[in-house]
Amino acid sequence: MPRAAVFPTVPVSVLLLAALILPVFAGENPRTQTEAAKTPEPGFMLTLETVEAPGIDIKPYFTAVAAVLRHSWPSKMQANLITRGDKGIVFVRAVILHSGLLQQGSPVLENPSQMPKLNDASLATVSASAPFDPLPENYKGEKLELRIVFRYAYLPDAPFKELYESAQRAVANQNYTSAAQLLETLVAQDPDYTNAWNYLGWIYNRLRKYDKAEDSLKKAIEVNPRDLLAYNNLGQAYAYQKRYDEAIPQYLKQLDIKKKDRYANANLGRVYLELKQYDKAISALEAAETADPKEPAVFYNLGRAYAKNTQTDKAKEAFKKSVDLEPVPMRFNNVAYQMAVLNVDLHTAKHYAETGLAALVSKMRNVSLEQVGVDDGRMTTWISYLWGTLGWILFEEGRVPEAEKYIKSAWLLRSHGEIGYNLGRVYEAQGRRDDAIRTYELSLSASEPYAEARQRLALLLGGDSEIDHRVEERRSQLTDIRTISIPNTHDADGVAEFWILLSPGPKVLGTKFITGDEVLRPFTKELEAAAYPDTFPEATEVRLLRRGRLACVRGATTPCRLLLASAETVRTEE
Repeated sequence: MPRAAVFPTVPVSVLLLAALILPVFAGENPRTQTEAAKTPEPGFMLTLETVEAPGIDIKPYFTAVAAVLRHSWPSKMQANLITRGDKGIVFVRAVILHSGLLQQGSPVLENPSQMPKLNDASLATVSASAPFDPLPENYKGEKLELRIVFRYAYLPDAPFKELYESAQRAVANQNYTSAAQLLETLVAQDPDYTNAWNYLGWIYNRLRKYDKAEDSLKKAIEVNPRDLLAYNNLGQAYAYQKRYDEAIPQYLKQLDIKKKDRYANANLGRVYLELKQYDKAISALEAAETADPKEPAVFYNLGRAYAKNTQTDKAKEAFKKSVDLEPVPMRFNNVAYQMAVLNVDLHTAKHYAETGLAALVSKMRNVSLEQVGVDDGRMTTWISYLWGTLGWILFEEGRVPEAEKYIKSAWLLRSHGEIGYNLGRVYEAQGRRDDAIRTYELSLSASEPYAEARQRLALLLGGDSEIDHRVEERRSQLTDIRTISIPNTHDADGVAEFWILLSPGPKVLGTKFITGDEVLRPFTKELEAAAYPDTFPEATEVRLLRRGRLACVRGATTPCRLLLASAETVRTEE
């Protein structure tokens, strides 16, 4: 099965720009050719950006241009009576001819601030700074178009650098909640820190708190309407909610700012794929490939788009490039599943799935309760994908009994709607109508229901009038299939969470108390003696790490209940 998160995102901590950007801070003191530049007040900053990639190293030339601008800026602020309390961002577009003169009609306001005097000071600064030095001899064009961003009374990043870097460290450890709290503290102190708003929006996307993501990213855009990341990330917030018609304009705005943005093109192509607009998807994804020919996700989605557009040979080539660029288990899985579903090349798809599975199994042999790492929990999720993928390939090959073993194991590990749908298809092929109906209903009650399950269910029921009612009644059974009865031998009352390490059989290799009511800590022995559902389709030497929530009631006639978490929800950090 493919990973649920398939949209590439752009963390603000990593900024890769097609155009050169040169920030010039108030605290720096570059010199012009003849004298030292006067220094604006602290908190004032200008940034230079090329509108199109210049094709040469333009930074030395930009340094000279920036020095001249900084020399002119303070006097123009003074002439326009600008004070420390005047705040805003002004975007000016300027065109420098090869001679160093400004092109007629330049400069112009691209994005004005709400304060006219800031706009006037910015335009006056550029005009007064001309003529500039002639363009470099090795620059091939007749003119250089650039964007100059003037920031007035914006606090420099330095006072909040520690908070920002702490948030980055939290993200590196996948502690997104803590990272969000740190950035919320930061923007409360400096509401004009655009990178913090952007990063906060990106994190809320990861936490699936899309309302907060939208608010943060809109604030980033308010602070900087020409932001190089915020429109793309806002598009992501919409796309994750399947609000594709709202996502597309955001990606297009990002591309208007940065024409060859690989992230916006890649995400735009992915959305067009979802909307079945395959020609547009191919166009956007090919642009993303040109911008970054080493991004495996782009080739993965290109393979899907080509296959949907009946360009089978191109699809095979793109899928191969994807796994060649990233030969890891989940990349093999994603490509294998799509090749099978799209009927591109079942033989190669099976080879990819088996290759990814073998690599993952070799890693899972070393899982231990002594020190549970971040990847130990993830690997249980990953193997559920690979088992589901291999099972579907076996189903397509007509090997239905073998397919059932793999898909059912994946379903017991992870309650994902598409896995339930595939298992229902297996039951239908076996003539097990009642089992198929039940499984389709469970698929539709999952947190990520699979729409096609409704269509199959309607066919089996002879209509869809009762489906919603039946799905609602079935919803509680989704957790029942992952719930085990444990004797309350200690007559305890409370809730606690445990690790359970399993191997084929299933055999319990060990249990470990994680957190919760201490009175339940002695239940490790009862958990080791419990009978667990068989989630192993083969006798491979593999160790599955499961997380379970044990709930007991003192004096009750019913036993304790151990709910095994659906694999994708498992956290390893405490």
